[in-house]
Amino acid sequence: MSAGKLTELINVTREVRVSDGAGGDSISLSYVARDVWAFVKPVKGVESGANNGVVATANYRFKIRNRADLKETDIIVWSSQRYNIRAILYTGNRSQYLEIDAERGVSQ
Repeated sequence: MSAGKLTELINVTREVRVSDGAGGDSISLSYVARDVWAFVKPVKGVESGANNGVVATANYRFKIRNRADLKETDIIVWSSQRYNIRAILYTGNRSQYLEIDAERGVSQ
């Protein structure tokens, strides 16, 4: 794949616990990576019934330049939508690209 196919900008965030100053804490989002160029490919979509409603999920594969600072608990933000990372497909340190499977429409 050529770098010219990396046409979409994504951000990667991570949930972190922040002290509220009164003995408790809250969850905040912190950027792991900002403005990362990616190739984005839809993989599948599923619609199912749950609790008298419909739940729709969509799976995507994001391909970015290789990096080692991402975790499966991180969240990709693309076009103002959140995608929960489900798998990071490492192919070695010498690989030029990294593939990430992520899902939209669910909560962790």
